[in-house]
Amino acid sequence: MRKVDVAVVGGSFAGVSAAIMLARARRRVVILDEGRTRNRFASASHGFLGQDGAAPQAIRRKGLAEVLAYPTAGLIEGRVERISGKAGAFVLEGTESVQAARVILAYGQRDVLPDIPGLAECWGRTVVQCPYCHGYELADRRTGLLAVEAIPMHHATQLRDWTDDLVLLENGVAVTPEEAAALDRPGLAREAGRVVGVRHTNGAIEAVELEDGRDVMMRALYLVTWQEPASALGEDLGCVLEETPMGRHLKVDEHQRTTVPGVFAAGDLARPYPSATQAAATGNTAGAACHQDLLGLLPTD
Repeated sequence: MRKVDVAVVGGSFAGVSAAIMLARARRRVVILDEGRTRNRFASASHGFLGQDGAAPQAIRRKGLAEVLAYPTAGLIEGRVERISGKAGAFVLEGTESVQAARVILAYGQRDVLPDIPGLAECWGRTVVQCPYCHGYELADRRTGLLAVEAIPMHHATQLRDWTDDLVLLENGVAVTPEEAAALDRPGLAREAGRVVGVRHTNGAIEAVELEDGRDVMMRALYLVTWQEPASALGEDLGCVLEETPMGRHLKVDEHQRTTVPGVFAAGDLARPYPSATQAAATGNTAGAACHQDLLGLLPTD
Protein backbone atom coordinates (compact mmCIF):
# COMPACT_ATOMS: atom_id res chain seq x y z
CA MET A 1 0.00 0.00 0.00
CA ARG A 2 1.34 3.41 -0.95
CA LYS A 3 1.69 5.75 2.04
CA VAL A 4 1.54 9.53 1.60
CA ASP A 5 0.93 12.66 3.57
CA VAL A 6 -2.01 13.76 1.41
CA ALA A 7 -4.23 12.02 -1.13
CA VAL A 8 -6.01 14.30 -3.60
CA VAL A 9 -9.08 12.74 -5.22
CA GLY A 10 -9.58 14.43 -8.58
CA GLY A 11 -6.99 15.70 -11.01
CA SER A 12 -8.49 18.70 -12.73
CA PHE A 13 -7.92 22.40 -11.95
CA ALA A 14 -8.72 22.20 -8.22
CA GLY A 15 -6.93 18.95 -7.49
CA VAL A 16 -3.76 19.82 -9.38
CA SER A 17 -3.62 23.28 -7.78
CA ALA A 18 -3.91 21.68 -4.34
CA ALA A 19 -1.25 19.08 -5.10
CA ILE A 20 1.33 21.56 -6.33
CA MET A 21 1.16 23.52 -3.06
CA LEU A 22 1.85 20.34 -1.10
CA ALA A 23 4.62 19.25 -3.45
CA ARG A 24 6.27 22.63 -3.03
CA ALA A 25 6.05 22.09 0.73
CA ARG A 26 8.01 18.85 0.07
CA ARG A 27 5.16 16.68 1.28
CA ARG A 28 4.34 13.31 -0.24
CA VAL A 29 1.17 13.82 -2.26
CA VAL A 30 -0.63 11.62 -4.73
CA ILE A 31 -3.42 12.58 -7.13
CA LEU A 32 -6.01 9.87 -7.80
CA ASP A 33 -7.97 10.61 -10.95
CA GLU A 34 -10.17 8.66 -13.34
CA GLY A 35 -10.13 11.35 -16.06
CA ARG A 36 -13.87 12.13 -16.23
CA THR A 37 -13.69 15.88 -15.67
CA ARG A 38 -16.80 18.04 -15.65
CA ASN A 39 -15.33 20.26 -18.39
CA ARG A 40 -14.61 17.39 -20.80
CA PHE A 41 -17.56 18.44 -22.98
CA ALA A 42 -16.10 21.91 -23.67
CA SER A 43 -13.53 22.53 -26.40
CA ALA A 44 -12.09 25.67 -24.79
CA SER A 45 -11.77 27.34 -21.41
CA HIS A 46 -12.32 31.09 -21.17
CA GLY A 47 -11.72 33.76 -18.55
CA PHE A 48 -8.75 31.89 -17.06
CA LEU A 49 -5.76 34.26 -16.84
CA GLY A 50 -3.07 33.19 -19.29
CA GLN A 51 -5.15 30.28 -20.61
CA ASP A 52 -8.01 31.99 -22.45
CA GLY A 53 -9.12 29.80 -25.35
CA ALA A 54 -7.02 26.79 -24.37
CA ALA A 55 -8.65 23.36 -24.24
CA PRO A 56 -9.44 22.28 -20.66
CA GLN A 57 -7.65 18.97 -21.19
CA ALA A 58 -4.54 20.80 -22.42
CA ILE A 59 -4.54 22.99 -19.29
CA ARG A 60 -4.97 19.90 -17.15
CA ARG A 61 -2.13 18.03 -18.86
CA LYS A 62 0.21 21.00 -18.47
CA GLY A 63 -0.69 21.33 -14.79
CA LEU A 64 -0.18 17.62 -14.15
CA ALA A 65 3.22 17.74 -15.83
CA GLU A 66 4.21 20.65 -13.62
CA VAL A 67 3.19 18.99 -10.37
CA LEU A 68 4.67 15.60 -11.30
CA ALA A 69 8.02 17.26 -11.90
CA TYR A 70 8.30 17.48 -8.11
CA PRO A 71 9.86 14.32 -6.68
CA THR A 72 7.33 13.92 -3.85
CA ALA A 73 4.26 14.04 -6.14
CA GLY A 74 2.61 11.09 -7.85
CA LEU A 75 -0.42 10.16 -9.95
CA ILE A 76 -2.68 7.12 -9.86
CA GLU A 77 -4.97 6.90 -12.88
CA GLY A 78 -8.13 5.17 -11.74
CA ARG A 79 -11.20 5.35 -9.59
CA VAL A 80 -11.43 5.59 -5.80
CA GLU A 81 -14.21 3.29 -4.62
CA ARG A 82 -14.09 3.88 -0.88
CA ILE A 83 -12.43 6.03 1.78
CA SER A 84 -12.32 4.92 5.40
CA GLY A 85 -10.38 5.78 8.54
CA LYS A 86 -9.73 9.10 10.22
CA ALA A 87 -7.28 12.01 10.25
CA GLY A 88 -3.78 10.61 10.28
CA ALA A 89 -4.81 7.23 8.89
CA PHE A 90 -7.24 7.41 5.96
CA VAL A 91 -7.35 4.45 3.58
CA LEU A 92 -8.41 4.96 -0.02
CA GLU A 93 -9.40 1.81 -1.88
CA GLY A 94 -9.77 1.46 -5.63
CA THR A 95 -7.41 1.00 -8.55
CA GLU A 96 -4.58 1.17 -6.02
CA SER A 97 -4.83 1.35 -2.25
CA VAL A 98 -3.37 4.42 -0.53
CA GLN A 99 -2.91 5.37 3.10
CA ALA A 100 -2.92 9.12 3.76
CA ALA A 101 -2.78 11.41 6.77
CA ARG A 102 -5.09 13.92 5.06
CA VAL A 103 -7.49 13.85 2.11
CA ILE A 104 -8.47 16.59 -0.32
CA LEU A 105 -11.66 15.91 -2.30
CA ALA A 106 -11.65 17.60 -5.70
CA TYR A 107 -13.68 15.25 -7.87
CA GLY A 108 -16.11 17.95 -8.91
CA GLN A 109 -19.78 18.07 -9.72
CA ARG A 110 -22.07 16.36 -12.19
CA ASP A 111 -24.54 18.34 -14.33
CA VAL A 112 -27.92 16.62 -14.42
CA LEU A 113 -29.45 17.51 -17.79
CA PRO A 114 -33.17 17.37 -18.59
CA ASP A 115 -34.17 14.20 -20.42
CA ILE A 116 -34.73 15.87 -23.79
CA PRO A 117 -33.54 13.96 -26.89
CA GLY A 118 -30.64 15.72 -28.61
CA LEU A 119 -29.80 18.01 -25.67
CA ALA A 120 -26.81 16.04 -24.34
CA GLU A 121 -25.20 15.85 -27.78
CA CYS A 122 -24.98 19.67 -27.84
CA TRP A 123 -23.89 20.11 -24.21
CA GLY A 124 -20.74 22.19 -23.84
CA ARG A 125 -20.87 23.29 -27.47
CA THR A 126 -24.05 25.19 -28.33
CA VAL A 127 -26.11 24.17 -25.28
CA VAL A 128 -24.41 25.73 -22.26
CA GLN A 129 -24.95 27.17 -18.81
CA CYS A 130 -22.46 30.00 -18.25
CA PRO A 131 -22.42 33.04 -20.55
CA TYR A 132 -19.07 34.15 -19.12
CA CYS A 133 -17.59 30.84 -20.28
CA HIS A 134 -19.32 30.58 -23.67
CA GLY A 135 -21.27 33.79 -24.35
CA TYR A 136 -18.66 35.63 -26.40
CA GLU A 137 -18.38 32.78 -28.93
CA LEU A 138 -22.18 32.31 -29.07
CA ALA A 139 -23.05 36.01 -29.24
CA ASP A 140 -25.26 37.83 -31.76
CA ARG A 141 -27.35 34.84 -32.75
CA ARG A 142 -30.89 33.62 -32.08
CA THR A 143 -30.62 32.24 -28.58
CA GLY A 144 -32.93 30.12 -26.46
CA LEU A 145 -33.23 30.10 -22.67
CA LEU A 146 -34.75 26.91 -21.28
CA ALA A 147 -36.73 26.86 -18.04
CA VAL A 148 -36.31 23.58 -16.15
CA GLU A 149 -37.75 23.82 -12.62
CA ALA A 150 -38.10 27.60 -12.52
CA ILE A 151 -37.94 30.61 -14.82
CA PRO A 152 -34.22 31.59 -15.05
CA MET A 153 -34.76 35.31 -14.49
CA HIS A 154 -31.09 36.01 -13.79
CA HIS A 155 -30.08 34.62 -17.18
CA ALA A 156 -32.97 36.39 -18.89
CA THR A 157 -31.52 39.73 -17.77
CA GLN A 158 -27.85 38.80 -18.06
CA LEU A 159 -28.01 37.53 -21.64
CA ARG A 160 -29.06 40.91 -23.04
CA ASP A 161 -25.34 41.78 -23.28
CA TRP A 162 -24.74 38.81 -25.58
CA THR A 163 -27.85 38.77 -27.75
CA ASP A 164 -30.80 40.96 -28.66
CA ASP A 165 -32.73 37.96 -30.04
CA LEU A 166 -33.64 35.79 -27.05
CA VAL A 167 -36.56 33.38 -26.71
CA LEU A 168 -37.60 32.05 -23.31
CA LEU A 169 -38.74 28.44 -23.54
CA GLU A 170 -41.11 28.21 -20.59
CA ASN A 171 -41.25 24.42 -20.94
CA GLY A 172 -44.41 24.10 -18.89
CA VAL A 173 -43.11 26.19 -15.97
CA ALA A 174 -45.61 28.77 -14.70
CA VAL A 175 -44.64 32.44 -15.07
CA THR A 176 -45.71 34.77 -12.26
CA PRO A 177 -47.13 38.24 -13.04
CA GLU A 178 -43.96 39.81 -11.62
CA GLU A 179 -41.78 37.64 -13.85
CA ALA A 180 -43.94 38.39 -16.87
CA ALA A 181 -43.55 42.14 -16.30
CA ALA A 182 -39.75 41.80 -16.06
CA LEU A 183 -39.66 39.67 -19.21
CA ASP A 184 -41.64 42.19 -21.24
CA ARG A 185 -38.89 43.89 -23.22
CA PRO A 186 -37.82 44.28 -26.85
CA GLY A 187 -35.69 41.41 -28.11
CA LEU A 188 -37.16 38.80 -25.74
CA ALA A 189 -39.88 36.44 -26.95
CA ARG A 190 -41.69 33.70 -25.04
CA GLU A 191 -42.81 30.19 -25.95
CA ALA A 192 -45.06 28.41 -23.47
CA GLY A 193 -44.98 24.87 -24.90
CA ARG A 194 -43.01 22.00 -23.41
CA VAL A 195 -39.74 21.17 -25.20
CA VAL A 196 -39.64 17.55 -26.42
CA GLY A 197 -36.53 17.50 -28.63
CA VAL A 198 -33.44 19.33 -29.85
CA ARG A 199 -32.52 19.29 -33.53
CA HIS A 200 -28.81 19.68 -34.28
CA THR A 201 -25.98 18.77 -36.63
CA ASN A 202 -22.89 17.40 -34.88
CA GLY A 203 -23.68 19.31 -31.71
CA ALA A 204 -24.57 22.58 -33.43
CA ILE A 205 -28.14 23.34 -32.36
CA GLU A 206 -30.61 24.33 -35.07
CA ALA A 207 -34.01 24.24 -33.36
CA VAL A 208 -35.99 22.87 -30.45
CA GLU A 209 -39.22 20.97 -31.02
CA LEU A 210 -42.26 21.79 -28.90
CA GLU A 211 -44.91 19.28 -27.88
CA ASP A 212 -47.40 20.76 -30.37
CA GLY A 213 -45.03 19.86 -33.23
CA ARG A 214 -43.68 23.36 -33.88
CA ASP A 215 -39.98 24.08 -34.24
CA VAL A 216 -38.38 27.13 -32.63
CA MET A 217 -35.24 28.01 -34.55
CA MET A 218 -32.08 28.98 -32.65
CA ARG A 219 -28.31 28.64 -32.77
CA ALA A 220 -27.54 28.68 -29.04
CA LEU A 221 -29.38 27.51 -25.94
CA TYR A 222 -28.80 28.25 -22.26
CA LEU A 223 -30.17 26.43 -19.23
CA VAL A 224 -29.42 26.15 -15.51
CA THR A 225 -28.64 22.55 -14.62
CA TRP A 226 -29.13 20.73 -11.36
CA GLN A 227 -25.68 19.96 -9.92
CA GLU A 228 -24.64 17.18 -7.57
CA PRO A 229 -21.31 15.72 -6.41
CA ALA A 230 -19.77 13.46 -9.04
CA SER A 231 -19.10 10.85 -6.34
CA ALA A 232 -20.61 9.88 -2.99
CA LEU A 233 -17.18 9.60 -1.31
CA GLY A 234 -17.55 12.77 0.74
CA GLU A 235 -21.08 12.01 1.84
CA ASP A 236 -20.10 8.43 2.75
CA LEU A 237 -17.31 9.83 4.94
CA GLY A 238 -19.87 11.93 6.78
CA CYS A 239 -19.16 15.31 5.19
CA VAL A 240 -22.14 17.65 5.47
CA LEU A 241 -23.68 18.81 2.19
CA GLU A 242 -25.23 22.21 1.58
CA GLU A 243 -28.41 22.56 -0.48
CA THR A 244 -28.86 25.45 -2.93
CA PRO A 245 -31.39 26.16 -5.69
CA MET A 246 -28.78 24.84 -8.15
CA GLY A 247 -28.01 21.61 -6.31
CA ARG A 248 -25.79 20.21 -3.55
CA HIS A 249 -22.12 20.69 -2.67
CA LEU A 250 -19.85 19.89 0.26
CA LYS A 251 -19.86 22.40 3.09
CA VAL A 252 -16.42 23.92 3.79
CA ASP A 253 -14.98 26.71 5.90
CA GLU A 254 -12.59 29.49 4.84
CA HIS A 255 -9.71 26.97 4.86
CA GLN A 256 -11.62 24.54 2.60
CA ARG A 257 -12.08 22.14 5.53
CA THR A 258 -15.15 19.93 5.39
CA THR A 259 -17.06 18.98 8.54
CA VAL A 260 -14.91 15.82 8.85
CA PRO A 261 -11.50 16.40 10.50
CA GLY A 262 -8.63 15.84 8.10
CA VAL A 263 -10.81 16.08 4.99
CA PHE A 264 -10.67 19.14 2.75
CA ALA A 265 -12.65 19.89 -0.42
CA ALA A 266 -12.00 22.25 -3.32
CA GLY A 267 -13.35 23.31 -6.70
CA ASP A 268 -16.93 23.04 -7.88
CA LEU A 269 -17.49 20.28 -5.31
CA ALA A 270 -17.22 22.91 -2.57
CA ARG A 271 -19.09 25.86 -4.09
CA PRO A 272 -22.45 26.43 -5.83
CA TYR A 273 -21.17 28.05 -9.05
CA PRO A 274 -18.82 26.45 -11.59
CA SER A 275 -15.64 28.39 -12.42
CA ALA A 276 -12.25 27.21 -13.62
CA THR A 277 -10.50 30.17 -12.01
CA GLN A 278 -12.24 29.69 -8.67
CA ALA A 279 -11.60 25.94 -8.81
CA ALA A 280 -7.88 26.59 -9.11
CA ALA A 281 -8.01 29.24 -6.38
CA THR A 282 -9.83 27.03 -3.87
CA GLY A 283 -7.46 24.17 -4.72
CA ASN A 284 -4.53 26.45 -3.92
CA THR A 285 -6.17 27.35 -0.60
CA ALA A 286 -6.94 23.73 0.24
CA GLY A 287 -3.39 22.60 -0.48
CA ALA A 288 -1.79 25.27 1.69
CA ALA A 289 -4.33 24.82 4.49
CA CYS A 290 -3.88 21.05 4.42
CA HIS A 291 -0.13 21.50 4.84
CA GLN A 292 -0.70 23.82 7.79
CA ASP A 293 -3.10 21.28 9.28
CA LEU A 294 -0.40 18.60 9.10
CA LEU A 295 1.83 20.94 11.11
CA GLY A 296 -0.91 21.70 13.65
CA LEU A 297 -1.06 25.35 12.63
CA LEU A 298 -4.73 25.64 11.61
CA PRO A 299 -7.05 27.05 14.26
CA THR A 300 -9.62 24.62 15.63
CA ASP A 301 -13.27 25.45 16.08
